[in-house]
Amino acid sequence: MKHFKKIRFLLIGMVLIVSCEKDNICIDETTPHLIIRFYNSDDTSKLKGVTNLKVAVQNSLDEIIEIGSVATKDSIAIPLNVDTDFSKIYLTKNVNDTSDGIEDSFEVNYTREEVFVSRSCGYKTLYNNVSITNSTYNWIDNFSLLTTRISDENNAHINIFH
Repeated sequence: MKHFKKIRFLLIGMVLIVSCEKDNICIDETTPHLIIRFYNSDDTSKLKGVTNLKVAVQNSLDEIIEIGSVATKDSIAIPLNVDTDFSKIYLTKNVNDTSDGIEDSFEVNYTREEVFVSRSCGYKTLYNNVSITNSTYNWIDNFSLLTTRISDENNAHINIFH
């Protein structure tokens, strides 16, 4: 009888160990950000940082959310809206304590594609048919759309010349 209890205890222990799940940690790529690089409009092959840049995005509730401010940057990564087919982006340069800076805005339009990544990561959104519309040109001279599909963050998606 004691031998039967040991075997039963061992079987229950093995069942519990086998039924436990591994830790689910997401290490796969998730929804990519929009990568923008800034170039000199006089020499389009040279990067040119933007001084005291403030970045904001309008969300689906028409609220403008500030993403961040940086001293001088020649590239930025911006999260796009995953619940609408466009993102309105505000870029303001020369922002400091005494100046609100010079603002430009533009819309990035796209169609969304949800892709299952894994059980631990869930879904990510890819952006297809990307285009730029409704641009202002206060300090930005031109835009160059480099791809119509945003599926990773390996390369720039838009170049801005100023």
